[in-house]
Amino acid sequence: MQSGQLKTAIYRGTFWSLLDNFARQMITLLVFIVLARMLPPVLFGLLATAILIVQGFKSIAFDSISTALVRKKAPTDADYSTGFWMCLGLSLPAFLLLFVIAPYLESWTGAEGLSQVVRGVSLMILCNGLSRIHEARLTHQMDFRPLAIRSFLSVVAGGAVGIGMALNGYGVESLIAQQLVTSICEFILLWSLAKWMPSFTFSRDSFFEILHYSKYVSATALTNFANQNSDIFFVTYYLGAAASGFYATGKRITNTLNIVISTALMRVSLPAFSRLQDQDEELRRTYLHSTALTAMVTAPMFVGLAILSHDIVLVLLGEKWLPSVPVMQIITIIGFLTSVGYYNQSIMLVKNKPQWQTRLALLYAVTNVAAFMAFTRFGLIYTALAFSLRALLLFPVSVWCAITLIGVHWRQYVAGLLPSIFAAASMAVFVVLAGTYMQHLSPFVRLIALIPIGAVSYAVILYFVMPFSYRELVLKSIARYTGLPRSAASS
Repeated sequence: MQSGQLKTAIYRGTFWSLLDNFARQMITLLVFIVLARMLPPVLFGLLATAILIVQGFKSIAFDSISTALVRKKAPTDADYSTGFWMCLGLSLPAFLLLFVIAPYLESWTGAEGLSQVVRGVSLMILCNGLSRIHEARLTHQMDFRPLAIRSFLSVVAGGAVGIGMALNGYGVESLIAQQLVTSICEFILLWSLAKWMPSFTFSRDSFFEILHYSKYVSATALTNFANQNSDIFFVTYYLGAAASGFYATGKRITNTLNIVISTALMRVSLPAFSRLQDQDEELRRTYLHSTALTAMVTAPMFVGLAILSHDIVLVLLGEKWLPSVPVMQIITIIGFLTSVGYYNQSIMLVKNKPQWQTRLALLYAVTNVAAFMAFTRFGLIYTALAFSLRALLLFPVSVWCAITLIGVHWRQYVAGLLPSIFAAASMAVFVVLAGTYMQHLSPFVRLIALIPIGAVSYAVILYFVMPFSYRELVLKSIARYTGLPRSAASS
């Protein structure tokens, strides 16, 4: 693929990937908001714990096989078919095992009702196993339009069923049904839209190649999973399902924003970086450019969410969810580091250093689990602080791995982040000062007033501190969409 074609594919893929994640996360968040106003927090704690188990298996098993295929320059149909049968072969015993051990999980955690929820959502493993390679094939082709359609239709269907059942008096069953209907619709739509059917081919060479590569990715996924989600388990174990519901909700709103922006960009970056893995200079430019642009987009969002979290929770969820606010405020700031750190993982994968990512994830997991074992018993705020401080202290290690592999200097990397950090910090000052004069207003009115203040102040400050090349890009975009000459746009 030529450079111009690759850039076009990246831009098109980014658009549809962002739309895919936006549709999924925003509609899911809206459904959650509606259900959160009708159902008690303890049910959401049970669901968060059960989904944790299902998503853990998906990340460790299915996603590692998928990643092993996506990172290849030109995977064959035999590769995809082999990956499909590997996923299916793993999904059946995993479903049966989870169904059998569900009562023991409930007894171990002391979370009453967990067994029913785990057994209900365990069916999602079968759907994921049947459709994960279809998604991987579309991802490698950077054809994200079918994935966006899949997300929109499936989450709407699942949300409609969940809300309908909740309105008719169902409790935890409505949450289980929402997850199952969404997963089943995803499976059906992916098979319909992908225009690919697995053959009965099972390549021995492909199997061992996938197995060799995915063992590192799988180990990384396991440690990443422990790193990112072990807090939910420890909160449930030490503090109970209700506390888990509050904690998961505080993380959920932050993670929704992170997934909408950052995961979409990472999903594009892996196949895009894979095409540049032998072109070091172009890969360096693309990595630095992607990191800087992501920082410009995400820094104001995460800082703004931290500042306005109290009003956001009151408006969206109501007073019963206010214990989630401190968790959201603490974890949100780390969301910015997570958003720009996704590219480091892609670099390690395309440079065939999955073992680096595995070791890094293991370091994250060990330090996180140790911190949670020590501090979760003291409450939600201590848990959130342990999660965030560990991420802040170890983030430079991830950056060092990536920039070492492609020959980027620290000053280049930091220079790409500084304009966004400075502009976001300045924006925070404006928003906090403006908020002190609006204490008498309702939370909804404050949000309506403060969000534009933050957006305008950030945009203005960023424009004057960003590198000249990005400023030129902004002027060209303004001129293109307004019809004004660039000189007029700049004035």
